[in-house]
Amino acid sequence: MTANANSPHLLAPNIQAQMYFGVAANDDENQPEAKDVLRETFASAGVTAEVEVYSDSQHGWCVPDMPAQGDTPIYNEVDADRAWGKLLELYAATLA
Repeated sequence: MTANANSPHLLAPNIQAQMYFGVAANDDENQPEAKDVLRETFASAGVTAEVEVYSDSQHGWCVPDMPAQGDTPIYNEVDADRAWGKLLELYAATLA
């Protein structure tokens, strides 16, 4: 998400699907207002959207072979399973 006129979140009025955004802790730290802007933008467009911050995970946490940053692993199996579960729930509810 950017402040530019071509930022993808501005396409929200054209979206006809439900949305799920899993936000990494470090992404939230870098742009703490982004989650609120996403929520407000999608709500204003009448699009069902859930925005969730994964406070124990860093950007890339769902990728099993994501290289560690120094001594800190990026992949977080528990949060990755939770995020994939959220997506599967969304797919089951909307694609059935």
